[in-house]
Amino acid sequence: MNQMVIRGVSSQTFVASNIKRIEEFYGKVLGLSVVKRTVHHHDARLPVVTFGFHQYGDEQPRSESITYIEWNPIFYMIPETGFLEQDATQDGVANPRVGDPKGRWGAGTNHHLALHVPNRDGLLKWKRRLADHGVHVTGPYNRHYFHAIYLRDPDGAIIEIATTEPGFGHDEAVLGSGFRAQPKENLIGGRDELQVAAETWPQPVPDVTADFALRGFHHITSISSDAERTENFFVEKVGLRLIKKTDYLDERGGTHFYYACDEDLSPGSVLTFFGLPGYKPGRLGTGLSHHFSLEVENDAALGEEHARFRRLGIEVSTIQDTVYAKQFHFRDPDGHICALSTPNRFTVDEDISRLGQKLCLPETLEKDRRTIERQLAYRPAPVPVLR
Repeated sequence: MNQMVIRGVSSQTFVASNIKRIEEFYGKVLGLSVVKRTVHHHDARLPVVTFGFHQYGDEQPRSESITYIEWNPIFYMIPETGFLEQDATQDGVANPRVGDPKGRWGAGTNHHLALHVPNRDGLLKWKRRLADHGVHVTGPYNRHYFHAIYLRDPDGAIIEIATTEPGFGHDEAVLGSGFRAQPKENLIGGRDELQVAAETWPQPVPDVTADFALRGFHHITSISSDAERTENFFVEKVGLRLIKKTDYLDERGGTHFYYACDEDLSPGSVLTFFGLPGYKPGRLGTGLSHHFSLEVENDAALGEEHARFRRLGIEVSTIQDTVYAKQFHFRDPDGHICALSTPNRFTVDEDISRLGQKLCLPETLEKDRRTIERQLAYRPAPVPVLR
């Protein structure tokens, strides 16, 4: 097994139908900042916006980021294979298949992204703030290792906000040593849903203040149709550490396995999978994650992992330079797109004090800036390339 070469979750990338609407949501409602506006490294017709987290007081700065790719045609599906290799991406954008562009989560897709707040009071403040902005919120739920609320982004992607308390270690001395059943009062059918729904912060929360601002990722969760097969892949091949086996709280008979990228179990280092045997496959599209990225230290480590994955028989993409990081993609046993990436370098073309204030293009595309800006402004439907 590869020992902790992977340092944490670097980013999660979603597909949106309207990036302007997403910017309003993350900026005005959730209090995050745009750190990069650019276009996809495979096709300049795909606008990309990335959000980052603020640093508060003497806390360590958070390096995770949330990225959205815009796919705006109302009557075209995004390419079935995603945006993984340049030729396939360009062909898929130019010649899309007619159909519903909206994604559907299922086996082989992400389920939700969990963001981090320090404590339960912060969670209740988020519930009140979001509700006052017209966002439907479910929770707060006791998830045994943390407390959490749930909402959806403007396209329907599920977002969780979770605390760190009481942590993963309170119910076993050796993490991941055995299956830990959840208390019945936490399970579906055993909890008081009316009481949960009624609990909120008593006063309006007009501003995002440091005491409850989002601190980065808590974890990301995907769906597996075979929990043991997924465990073998991420532990024995990818090199993560299994830290928890427990019940899936919202589906009888489902499991919930947790994996860590570091020894400290720090927020932003945990992946989890719902085990739902025989669950139907999902479909890529708007309102769903496209992929998540795990971070390695540098270019050399990325190259070594790329070679190691190939030796293990894992199908990988080429190593790609996205301007702001280098990465390669692979898929888990259910087909979920994952990536290994070097750390993000958003300051290579903007000063840190001015991140996200302009459309950044690689030098090779600067000659086409006017055309690209018009394309992004008018957002025309794709035009098939005649051959």
